[in-house]
Amino acid sequence: MRVCLDPGHGGIDRANRGPTGYVEADGVLDIALRTRAVLQAVGIEVVMTREKDTYLSLAARTDFAAKQKADLFVSIHTDAATTPTAHGCTVFCSAHDSESRRLGEAIEQALRQAGRPSRGVRTRQLADGRDYYHVIREAKMPSVLVECAFHTNPTEEALLKTPAFRQLLAEAIANGIRAYIGPQISDLVPISLDGELLPVPGRLINSVTFAPVRALAEALGLIVIWDDKKRQVELRRR
Repeated sequence: MRVCLDPGHGGIDRANRGPTGYVEADGVLDIALRTRAVLQAVGIEVVMTREKDTYLSLAARTDFAAKQKADLFVSIHTDAATTPTAHGCTVFCSAHDSESRRLGEAIEQALRQAGRPSRGVRTRQLADGRDYYHVIREAKMPSVLVECAFHTNPTEEALLKTPAFRQLLAEAIANGIRAYIGPQISDLVPISLDGELLPVPGRLINSVTFAPVRALAEALGLIVIWDDKKRQVELRRR
């Protein structure tokens, strides 16, 4: 599974700012880099449309995701409004793709579970019915656009300027992506002990190999005890 993270704006596109100096292009890049770290830690492959303060056209972003053969596209932004009281997160998905909606719902739920006020999972369309946002309309894979908070709201801008809040957002976005993907279970993995295959193979889940406890422990001469009350495996030497 390969996820493309798209930090919005950047380079010459730095006009979106909060009232006391927060710059959307910088904030969302930091959130995206943190999201990548969380996903990579559990074995999910991540590519990014930008890793520094550079400008990319909208077409370049979706073209990059297609060339990288990404399975998902998540564009990360912070929101703006004419009223300073507007607050919360919004996740935009495609009006025409059920997988885009499912991805959006998973991320929105994870953001709510992290304590973010939510404005819901929404669609936005052009007059002809096509999706409004280029990164959703032109992506060749399930795509969403996440508005993490309102940088025009003084309270949320102050939060966005803190590393702890950006980390919270990153972990929530990553958790939503993980919930959408589900366990990544590959083929069975043969396990050998001193050159002899164990009777039961292991499994590779999210790039971590899980071995069958009983087969491995008994091959090592250990006693295996299952405690049903504690829901716990105990290994004892003979």
